[in-house]
Amino acid sequence: MPEVMNQDDIDKIAEYKEKDYSNSAIARELGIDRTTVRKYSPKEQEPEKGKEGGEPKHELSLEEDFDLRTKKKEIELELENLRFKLEDTDGETHDLGARREVALEQIKILREKLDEIESVMDIDKVRELAAKVKDEVTALLEQIEPLRKQREEQQEKERQEREEKERKKRQEDWARSDKIGQNLRAGSLSRFAWIFPCSREQAEKIVNKFIWKVDTLIAEEKQRIVNIMHARKERILNPSDEDMRKKFVDLLSAETNEKFVKMALKFNAALGRLAEQRFIKKEELLSKETPERLLVSTPHKR
Repeated sequence: MPEVMNQDDIDKIAEYKEKDYSNSAIARELGIDRTTVRKYSPKEQEPEKGKEGGEPKHELSLEEDFDLRTKKKEIELELENLRFKLEDTDGETHDLGARREVALEQIKILREKLDEIESVMDIDKVRELAAKVKDEVTALLEQIEPLRKQREEQQEKERQEREEKERKKRQEDWARSDKIGQNLRAGSLSRFAWIFPCSREQAEKIVNKFIWKVDTLIAEEKQRIVNIMHARKERILNPSDEDMRKKFVDLLSAETNEKFVKMALKFNAALGRLAEQRFIKKEELLSKETPERLLVSTPHKR
């Protein structure tokens, strides 16, 4: 459908023409087709045939018009391709960046010239200019490409270095966390008097099982400890040791596993001190008890 033009639009076209706007620039400003701009542009008065210096306007033949349109399209596509290549890369250096901007401006000018060309002779001149611009752009891109690769390789190297640094930091954090855990476990062990009958190794296993939740057989291990504490209590305590017997009852009613472990270890240490005071031989007591290995949890057999 042909565009409907009113007199205001036609006057605006004439106004832009007076300001030396190209047809494509006017088309962009008014949002209309370039063909419409050419149709309504004010034409210079041509001398009539027979008057001084006057010649009739040459009308293009079908073949000439076809050739003109084809060459225009070819040049337009070539210029568009060059523009894409330039916009898809950085200048890398100040000098190359300036040359890139100049080339983009040359492409813009040639595209505007294409809109105004109406003869095969003129299109050939534009084609020659476009070929020169292509050579310049090709040479420019050949200079930019190795710098681009160098920059990308440097960026990749920096990225890998950052990742390696972060990996080492994570390892250091894990090692630090593990060290903190070891220090906490050591601190837990050092707070108790490991006198009788647990060895430090057995005590650490108990702390690991309950305070640090490393074993799922908590209930079974807790019952084993209760049985051993009960057997030792009956062998060491006298009827007058009501306070110690009360502590054993408190041990059975501990609300949490952590509290149970602490109370059991303290109760066991107190029993050890009483055994020494009453000259009870620990070795004799241990020989009558459940073997020490039963303090260490063994896997269920299903």
